[in-house]
Amino acid sequence: MSSITAYNLQNTKSIISFAGIDAASFLQGQTTCDVLSLDETNSVFGALCNPKGRVISLFHLVKCNDIFYMLLPSELCENIIKRLKMFVFRSKVNIDDVSNQFSILGVNEALTEQLAKPFAYIRYTENDDLALLLIQNNSIKELSSCFTINSNNNDWENLLISACIPEITLETSEQFIPQMLNLDALKGISFQKGCYTGQEVVARMHYKGSVKRRLTSYQSASPFDTGEQLFIDDDANSIGTILNSIPVDKETYAGLAVLKVSFSHDQEIILKKNIAITIRHPTYKLN
Repeated sequence: MSSITAYNLQNTKSIISFAGIDAASFLQGQTTCDVLSLDETNSVFGALCNPKGRVISLFHLVKCNDIFYMLLPSELCENIIKRLKMFVFRSKVNIDDVSNQFSILGVNEALTEQLAKPFAYIRYTENDDLALLLIQNNSIKELSSCFTINSNNNDWENLLISACIPEITLETSEQFIPQMLNLDALKGISFQKGCYTGQEVVARMHYKGSVKRRLTSYQSASPFDTGEQLFIDDDANSIGTILNSIPVDKETYAGLAVLKVSFSHDQEIILKKNIAITIRHPTYKLN
């Protein structure tokens, strides 16, 4: 059996567990996704928002033995735990960082039937094989022979960029409403569930407004800083915000940006200082 290339995400991803009889209802009231639709055979993608509907962090959620496991960026983990514990009140739910109990891998290949089953297999979209694997430490030896490990984080980020999959960092936290990050197209928002923090703003944009900025991927000969605002000549207002910028080769950089929709359909945008970015549209369908 040939090995699968897997990306070691241990330094960039963390895992929070939610245990207790009120864990499901607690998470349902804090997240954009429908937690109650989760069982032990699927996963859900979603966001934690502030009261203004701005995304604090994105996450994937899985469930096993009535315990929920949230995969999210490591740099946001501690802040998220502190924030969520503030809302526990009398709910019977325990919130803990359990990252040291698991290994986290990223893959861009379909798992073969011969491969031992990981603790969780989390697909990003239905359009490709991009996925996260959550593996318990006591199973890692059994599975290790199935993988060739790549520890280059840029390679993994380039895969996410090509698939137009967003990730929020400390620099971009609390800047965007979920629809600006295409969460409605990525099945990260439930518009049928009950109230949650930030729900009023998110629902209003869906039912009464329009999304004026959208996530897109780009390529450029110039690097950008995370959170950098983009400007064109003769316009004092920003046309977009950079989420990330990763080298592809010695002459090319790729990344994700949240752009005004009036620009997101262009093939190329000329920014100030004559810097050009080439737009690459998502392969998934925007709502």
